Amino acid sequence: MVDMTRHKKPVRRSLLQREMVGGIPQLGMLLLFLLALVFIYGLHLYLSAVPIVLGYFFMRHLTKKDQWLIDIVLENVKQKDVLIP
Repeated sequence: MVDMTRHKKPVRRSLLQREMVGGIPQLGMLLLFLLALVFIYGLHLYLSAVPIVLGYFFMRHLTKKDQWLIDIVLENVKQKDVLIP
């Protein structure tokens, strides 16, 4: 029988955390970038940059405690409502 207690490898913290872009998940940054492209570049609504920047800081504040919160919210929004009789 092999004693595995002596054979330990360190697990790096970067392997356990997810990849974040600017402190928010990649999907959130992609959504903000697409909104900025559509409203600022496409429709020339330059004042829409203010809500986009505020949305970035709001998402960053939400993901400080839980990295998966935005994914959970998006998954629940996309979930199909089913009434169980």
